[in-house]
Parts: sequence; structure tokens; C-alpha cells
Amino acid sequence: MNKASRLLVSCAVVMSFLLSACSGLTSSDKPATRIWWLEPYSSGTSTSLAEAETSLEVTVRVVPGLDSDKILTLSGAAQLNYIAGAQWADNLPELVQSLTVRSLQASGRFEAGNDFTVEDPGVCELELEVREFFARTDSTQQVSSVQVEMQGRYHCKTGEPIRLQLGASITVNDESMSGIVAAFQTGVDVMMKQLLRQLP
Repeated sequence: MNKASRLLVSCAVVMSFLLSACSGLTSSDKPATRIWWLEPYSSGTSTSLAEAETSLEVTVRVVPGLDSDKILTLSGAAQLNYIAGAQWADNLPELVQSLTVRSLQASGRFEAGNDFTVEDPGVCELELEVREFFARTDSTQQVSSVQVEMQGRYHCKTGEPIRLQLGASITVNDESMSGIVAAFQTGVDVMMKQLLRQLP
């Protein structure tokens, strides 16, 4: 093989390597991330915000491990993990706060938000902590149920604080992603109904 032939072969090898490297930048075996949405609860009997009885400052925090936009799982061995390629539309504290505010507003009983002046005697406070918000998996790593739980406190300047306990465990019969998200939606709806029942 003469010098020109060796040069051509070398160039061909280098070009082949570069092309394969570039194609690796534009394609991946990793599945695309899908964003999943949850709706606020609505009983369908709301009135306008102008007729709302109570101004309500809402704050939501979460226990360590839950501050994420990932859809989390918890195994029987207490291993916290997440479902690959799936996430919520926002981190959990912001997601739950938005769902809570919009559910309270939809009831027509509250003008809810997180920008009131709590020193105002006409403003009540709702503080919630998310304790559980994950899909439970069994020994075969299949999702068996969705667990959601919040605790909190409701307080108005003119009354005693009310302790709140909210939660639900929803069996997952359809292990598709849409089935799991539907179970989370049911859990959120249950908690919002409980919240509206427990608030004066």
C-alpha cells in the first residue's frame, strides 16, 4: 500500500469515528421525560371570589426527600426512588400549594393565596406539611398503591387553631403511567375534600 492509499484509509477511519460520535449527540437510548399534570379539586358548587367568606394565607412545605419534581416510589424496604422518564409539572411544594389554593378558591368559601399580610386581623393562616406523596412498590418493584398524606394547622386571629390530618391510600389497578397518575389525582381529590370538611 503506497503513501496516498494509507492516507486515504486513515482519513476514512477518522471520518467514520467523527460521524459516529456526532450521531451519539443527537440520539439516545434514554426515554424522553414526560410531564404529568394534576387538577385542583372542584365540587362544582363554587361561588365567585367576590363572595368568598375568608381570606386565607396558604403555605406548604414537605418533609426531607419529597422536595422534587420526580414521581417518587417507596419500596417495602424503605428505599425512596423515582419513576424514570416521568415528572410533575413543578417541584412538590409548589405543586401542592397551587393545587390547594385553587381547590380552596373553587369552593367559593375562601380567597386563598400566599401573598396576604398575615398581620391583618381579617386574614387566616393555613400551614400544611406533605408527609407522604409517593407510589408504593411491592417485592417485584411493581406499583401497588399511591400514598398521600398531609398534616397542618388552620388559625384565625379570632379563634383557636385547628389541627388538620389529611391522607389517602389508593390502590393502583392499572400500572401504566396514566393509571398511576390517575391514582395520585384521586388521592389529591380525597385530601382536598377532607380539608374542606375540616375547615370552618
